[in-house]
Amino acid sequence: APRSSVHTLSIHQYCSDFPSTMTGHPTRSLRGLLLPLLVASASAATTLVDSSGSLTQSLLPSPTGGDGIVALLSSPGTPGNLFSSSTTVTVDNDIISAPGASLEESSGILGRGVAAAAAGSIAGAVVLTGVTLADVEVGLDGTRHGRTLAELFASVLRMEKKEGVKTLMIAVQSDSADDVSLDTEDIKEVVEEIFDSVAAAVGVDDELSDYFSIQSTFVSTSEDVAKVMSGAQSAAKSSSLPKSLPTAFSDMYKRVTSASDDADPTPVAEAILACNDAYSRASRTSRAKIASWKHRISRNLLVPKFGARSSALLTRTLDLFDRDTMAAAGLPLAGEQRLAIRKKLQDRTEGILKSLFDDQMAILEKNTLKRFQLTLLRKMGKDIDASQFYESNAEALRVAAFAFESTASTLEVPSMSLTKSKAVQDMEGKLNNALITFPDSPAAKIKSLAKVEQTVSKKKEPTEGSINVALDLVAMIRPDGFGNLQGFAGYQLGPHSVTVGVHNDADDPGVISQFGGVRPAFLRVQPKLKIEVEL
Repeated sequence: APRSSVHTLSIHQYCSDFPSTMTGHPTRSLRGLLLPLLVASASAATTLVDSSGSLTQSLLPSPTGGDGIVALLSSPGTPGNLFSSSTTVTVDNDIISAPGASLEESSGILGRGVAAAAAGSIAGAVVLTGVTLADVEVGLDGTRHGRTLAELFASVLRMEKKEGVKTLMIAVQSDSADDVSLDTEDIKEVVEEIFDSVAAAVGVDDELSDYFSIQSTFVSTSEDVAKVMSGAQSAAKSSSLPKSLPTAFSDMYKRVTSASDDADPTPVAEAILACNDAYSRASRTSRAKIASWKHRISRNLLVPKFGARSSALLTRTLDLFDRDTMAAAGLPLAGEQRLAIRKKLQDRTEGILKSLFDDQMAILEKNTLKRFQLTLLRKMGKDIDASQFYESNAEALRVAAFAFESTASTLEVPSMSLTKSKAVQDMEGKLNNALITFPDSPAAKIKSLAKVEQTVSKKKEPTEGSINVALDLVAMIRPDGFGNLQGFAGYQLGPHSVTVGVHNDADDPGVISQFGGVRPAFLRVQPKLKIEVEL
């Protein structure tokens, strides 16, 4: 038993420290005296349950020294286990050693872990041994230790009253504890997941912290084993003993073993754990594809055929979960939990895809408005008449709206109610607003100023010397009248021009007075010759 190992280690250490100068080889003498005592102590272990699962002893021995009870849950399948392991249930010095569960179907009643569950239910502290690093890496819920814990939690939850918070120590066996770090939080999360699955199968809402305080540590030497057992015994002392201590184990063992297969929550808990594992696998499968999409969207790029590809991803993820959890659908409580976990997986996946859909719609809207404004800037340089600006850009607006709607169609996921209808309506309103406000936009004003500066700062290229001659004729016809008729006509041919005016003011007293009391001439022609010389 572990306590015997601790005593042996202490005695050997004590004997090695004993002065060797004493006559008669005191070390050898002490060993000769103490080893029979240890053998007698080891032989005093009481068998409570034999290897066939039959209860051989109904009463527990009285506790020694006021110590609490420690349940040592062994794992016979672990090679080189530093803790003692047996196929029977024994009690020695307030330590109940019981074999844990096995993954083999033909391992008998003890292979279900019922003896370990009964021992852990009445003990003040529980030590789970035989756990390896490989078990930790794959997750305790998928190993024999997960079945042992599930039986223990089911037994504790069947009790009518809570016996207080007990210490559950998980001893992880390793040959090189210094080279590997132990993730205690990850182990605690897995144990909590096992407890929650059992609680859901039993139909209670209790928390693991109401029953157990989880501790995990490495063991690689006998000194580590001694520390673990010493800590467990100290924790057991602070826990109260069962009221009917002599028959506590036998009563609990009978209660656990008498539970029928239909009432046993362990298969249901295992099915729920399988659903949780399937949830994790399905999530990991879709996570890689979603990560590549997120990276592309972060660079303001759209995912080609996002609607069809996301719909196929959702279907494939749910089909993978359904395939892995088909066995759980036949169990009453497990079936309900399976549907809840499936709904959680669907909601999580749809939530991520909806976020990606919204991000891409925002990118598409931004790009469409940007291209539309660039189109308006180009047409602004061609349109001279500002009154025709809106009419000439109506076609550009329709082209932009059609391009947005066509691209948005590839992003739609109708199965998740992710459609383009609202986005298209909003886009049409924003395009109209952009067209109306464009003349007053900063981009339009900057381009207008740039054109003015270009015109003003344009330098005339030097030309060859030349002489240009132009003739301008201005004629004025003044018939009789008082100035109630007036008109002008002009014609220009290259550098030459002719301007003719008519005004019937020959009888107007004011006009006559201007000409010194004489009527103005009927026709007056004024030629003008312009000569332009460039050197």
